[in-house]
Amino acid sequence: MSVTQFGTNNALTRKLWLAENEQLFRDAAKESYFLPRFGSEGNGSIIYEKKDLVKGGGDKLTFGIRMRLSGAGVGAGQTLEGNEESLTTHSYSVVMDRIRHGVRVENGLSKQRVQADMEKEAREGLKDWMAEKIDEKLFAALRATPTTVWYSNNGVPTKDTAANAKAAMNASEDKITPKLIRAVKTWAMTGGNRAQSPLRPIKINGKNHFVLVCHPDAVYDLKNDSTYTQYLREAEARGKENPIFSGAIAVIDNVIIHEHESAYIATDGGGASVPYAECFFMGAQALCWGWGMREEMTQESFDYGEQAGFGLGLNYAVGKTQFNSLDYGSVGVFVGRTQVSDA
Repeated sequence: MSVTQFGTNNALTRKLWLAENEQLFRDAAKESYFLPRFGSEGNGSIIYEKKDLVKGGGDKLTFGIRMRLSGAGVGAGQTLEGNEESLTTHSYSVVMDRIRHGVRVENGLSKQRVQADMEKEAREGLKDWMAEKIDEKLFAALRATPTTVWYSNNGVPTKDTAANAKAAMNASEDKITPKLIRAVKTWAMTGGNRAQSPLRPIKINGKNHFVLVCHPDAVYDLKNDSTYTQYLREAEARGKENPIFSGAIAVIDNVIIHEHESAYIATDGGGASVPYAECFFMGAQALCWGWGMREEMTQESFDYGEQAGFGLGLNYAVGKTQFNSLDYGSVGVFVGRTQVSDA
């Protein structure tokens, strides 16, 4: 008896798309990290987010700061005239930039052959790309040579320049520890006896907090530290409703610990061959972000509708706040690391 069969390579065999809703399986897009957690228009947030240029135009955002008065003043019977103190002010400006990207898809036979909505995939792909680029720009601004860096010098928390901290890295002795985090926080609260402006904490439920963003390799080492376990889960207990706690791994002495793969790592510490990571300790207004134009999606038709193009553009201004050539709201933390992610 002869049975009619259709093999998998037969031209008439129907192909089934298993992607849900006839979409493509998508490469895991990085979640937009910085702005949803840390950005707001209030000056008490990690990222000072300004929208002025969306409405009023212009290509520059300028921020000002008035330093605290330091004079002794006068006492009873003393003359104030001639003993006044002048105000000390500084400014910081960031200039607008623009970034764009595009995708083009065919609407002819290719659209007939593929069940997935390629135009929708193009739009979603551009949105994912832009979210990653915004984070990339903020990380790059934060990493721009920090004016103050802390590291662990054979287990002793030490403040120095970025170049000296990198050169002193020791793979086994200089990994991140709760002791180092507490030391950075203590120094940040005073600005090193006001050698620079003290970092302003962010207020959460009436309590002062700072944020430390670390590479996953540094977090791996922190979790292997014997003194770390007492801080586990503390972040969840202190304020689930606040976005700053979203994704936090712990709180150490009111420093909220986050991890992100975009924090910088290298293998040329210690003079040549020590793996290390650059972490970022932040208080209020550590970064500024200005919206010149919100993300704008455009669509174009080519070849009488045979092809469709999609473009996404953004005008923005970004910077790490500095006044008087000193970082205002952030401190670098360089640590040796176990080489896990790039092993």
